[in-house]
Order: sequence, then structure tokens, then C-alpha cells
Amino acid sequence: MAQSVIEKAWRYAYLHGWLYRRIEAVHRRRLEAIRQQGEAGRPVSVVFLAMSVSMWRYQHLYELMSRDSRFAATIVLSPSIDYDRSQQLRDADNLRSHFAQHGTPYVDCDLDHPFDIKKEVDPDILFYPQPYEHLLAPEHDCTAFYDRLLCYYPYAFWTSTGKWSYDFHFHNLAWRLYYSTRLHLQEAQRTAWNHGRNVRVVGYPNADDYLRGSFDESVWKHVADGRRRKRVVWAPHYSITPEFGLVARSQFLTLAEPMLALAEALSGEVQFAFKPHPRLLTELYRHPDWGRERTDAYYRRWAGGATTQLDTGGFVDLLMTSDAMVHDSGSFAVEYHYSLNPVMFTSPDLEPLLATQSEFGRTAYKLHYLGRDMADVERFVRDVVLAGHDDMRSWREWFFNEHLLPPGGKSVAQNTLDDLVYSLFNEPLDNG
Repeated sequence: MAQSVIEKAWRYAYLHGWLYRRIEAVHRRRLEAIRQQGEAGRPVSVVFLAMSVSMWRYQHLYELMSRDSRFAATIVLSPSIDYDRSQQLRDADNLRSHFAQHGTPYVDCDLDHPFDIKKEVDPDILFYPQPYEHLLAPEHDCTAFYDRLLCYYPYAFWTSTGKWSYDFHFHNLAWRLYYSTRLHLQEAQRTAWNHGRNVRVVGYPNADDYLRGSFDESVWKHVADGRRRKRVVWAPHYSITPEFGLVARSQFLTLAEPMLALAEALSGEVQFAFKPHPRLLTELYRHPDWGRERTDAYYRRWAGGATTQLDTGGFVDLLMTSDAMVHDSGSFAVEYHYSLNPVMFTSPDLEPLLATQSEFGRTAYKLHYLGRDMADVERFVRDVVLAGHDDMRSWREWFFNEHLLPPGGKSVAQNTLDDLVYSLFNEPLDNG
């Protein structure tokens, strides 16, 4: 016991008394070098890591930066090594299709021989898809680049509070964390070791997509009779087992078959889209009661139905052209409010989850209809979606105007680029 206490004390002193402070000094030296390079006409080398389409938040920022001669930006495909091999391949294919659709150049991935970023690009700045260590190949992982300027957009509209959300090593070692609202900054100031000194508020990156005004309705499967049905998205989370000390929020194991049955029963009135969290596939492959064969067959049933579909790529067009959502996700608890449409959160008891939430998160969840069981889900679809008995519309409109619009009347990408330019080239360096 005494040895454990001593080890913990030594680790705390190493991280907080030396490493975190040392990295801030490293950042100052890197900034000095960047400014000298800028005076010599050399652009800032920036790498964006793309793990999956559903986690990709940097398209607009990359496009802005690629038109700015002060930067040389590169996108590198890097599927998560924490996922099943087949899912890594699927994520890589989806990324290739996404970038091809946008005419965006990228460095392709070789899962067996990852692109050596440090050797081939030697970047000054790297933007990461998630704030977790050992998630990507060693040649791409953030642990190999803490001597560079690391940046991060949250991959979800963060609603939880505590260390897991704001105080991992990455949160304290990154140079810039671009957060969504002042409430998120305040959470970082209360929770992170560095009190959020590296946080800047720019808005939620997906807002630039949600607010663009026009959306592609062809993401919904064409139904043979050509009749427009109500469109409902079911988006189960991956956490079918507890993780990081948090409750298992996903209700997938309970709702899997009943949701397909409801889709069949209402096929003449409702079109359903199954939008699972990208990691759910891997978790089901590992689950003793599911496994690869049963999971693949279940996904095929959604993909093959006349009025059902499977969506594993992007989601903005899907959400914004839908009429309602049923989910137990985290980010969608906020993001779906961009649509202003009714939304249900499935949970037999919401209180344990709300206990982990920030003030912002609790507000977002309370604007949901609550689905304690499948009977609640069916009532929601019949009474709220089909019959139009939606009592929460005005509250969702208030939340949208109060919290979801980016600050300053600018796009999130422009807010981010403005901060980068100021921080890199104009902000006085603290050499203390």
C-alpha cells in the first residue's frame, strides 16, 4: 500500500510539476521557430488526422487553410487501431469516398505500414480527432507529437463533466482546444489541471454544416411507391457495457429486435434509418451473445428493408432531412437540436446519466422526450411524430438561439483560423 501511494505521488509530481510545465515551454519555442519561418517565407506545416467520416470535423477548416498561403495543410487517413480490422477498412473506404466527393486531397493509409508523419511531413501543428492516447497507429498517435502544437475540436458536442471530459493528458498537453461554448470553457477552468488556459471558444464545428441551409434528401432510400413518409433516425450508442466508470448508456441490446418490428409495423407511414455509433459494430463483434455472424446479419436486415436503411457514414444531411430521432448517444443529445425537430432519449432511468452531466448537458437532455421502454418509443413515433403533438418546440428554439449559434456571427472554421493566425503570428509570447 505504501509503495502504491509513493508511486502515485511520484507520478503526480512528474506530470503536474514537470511534464505539463515543460510542454508549455516547448510550445513557446515552437512558436518562436514558426515566426522565424514565417519571416523567411516558409508556411506553417499542418496535419489533420482523419479517423472516420463520423469523427471528421475539420473539412471547413482545412478548406479555409488550404487557401491561405501562410499554411501548408495535409490530411492523413488514420483509422483507429482500437477498432476491428474490418471496421478499419470500412472507415478508410468511407473516408476515401468523402474526400473524393469534396475533391479533397489526402494521404492514403496502409494499415500494415502507416505513413510516417514525422519523417515525411515534419509538421508544426497537428489536429486530432479524439483526445485519447494510443488510439491511432504509433506513427500517428498524439504521444509521438507532444513536442509539436497539438489542436483539437471535440468530436461530440460535449455534455458530460469531470476528468474524463476535460482532464486527460491530452487536454493538458495540447496547445489549443477549440471548444463549443463558454459553458465548456468554464467546465475546463474548473476541472483541468491547467484550468483551461489552452481553450478557445469558437463554436461547435458541425454547426458550419448544420447552418448551411440546404441539405441532400437523397441520403434517404427511395421507396418504391414514391410516397414521402415521416423519417425517423434511430442512433444507438456503442456503450453496451460500462466503460471509464460510466453507466452503459446504450439500450441497443434491449431495443434491437423491437425497433425492427416497429419499422415493419409502420412501414406504410414511417421510414426508419439505423445510424449506429461507429464503434457499436466492434463492440457487438466482441459481445458473447452477438458476435460477427449475428451482427452482420442484423445490419443487413436494416440495409435491405423496403423502408429501412443502414447509415454508417456522414450524418448531417440524414439528420437535417429527418422528422425525428430516437437515440441514446451523447453528441446527438445536442446536435439534433439543430434540426429543431422532436427527439427521444432512450433510458430506463435518466438520473444516473444526468448526474454525470454539466449544466449545459442537463439542459440539452431535458429537451428530449424520455423513452423508458419500447412502449414509450412507439408512443413517441405515433403521437409526436405522426400525430404532431410536440409540446417542446418552443424550448428547443430557445436552446438553439442561446447555445448552438457560433460566436461573433462567423463560421466556426473562420473563428478557428482567426485564432490560429493571431496566436501564431501576432500574440505576444509569454517567456516567463
